[in-house]
Amino acid sequence: MYALMVSQRPNHTLIEVELDHLEHPYGSVSLLECEQVSRKLNEELERISPDLNYTLKVSSAGAERKLELPGDLDRFRGIPVRLVYRVEGERGEKEGIFKILDRQGDRLVLEPFSKRKKGSGKKREAFLELKDILKGNLYVSI
Repeated sequence: MYALMVSQRPNHTLIEVELDHLEHPYGSVSLLECEQVSRKLNEELERISPDLNYTLKVSSAGAERKLELPGDLDRFRGIPVRLVYRVEGERGEKEGIFKILDRQGDRLVLEPFSKRKKGSGKKREAFLELKDILKGNLYVSI
C-alpha cells in the first residue's frame, strides 16, 4: 500500500487506497491488481462493519507519483525524477529533471536528464544535498 486516506462525511465514509508494486521498477500496479485489492477490502469491510455506508476507491500511485524522501531516492535510482530544491545563497526554489546516479551519505550524484540522444561526450554530473531537496516526483518522458 502506498497511501490510505479516510474522509468522514455525514452518514458516509470515503476510503481511498493507492497501491504501489515494490518489485516493479516504476511501482506500477495493474488494473487487475487494483480490482483484486478492492474486492478483498470490500469483503473485509462488510465482515467487520456491515452497516458502514462507504465508498471505496482503489488505484495505482501513478506514473508521476510523489517521492517519499529520502527513501525513494534509492529505490528509483537510474529513473528520471523531477526535483524541486533550493540552492544555498540563492533565493527561491529551483526545479530540474535528473537521473539519480548514486547516493553518498547525505549527498546525491545526479545526471541532468535530456531527451536528446546521448553523444560520445562525458556525462555531466550535478550534486545535491538531501537537506536541499524540497520535493520530488517520478518523471515520465513521452
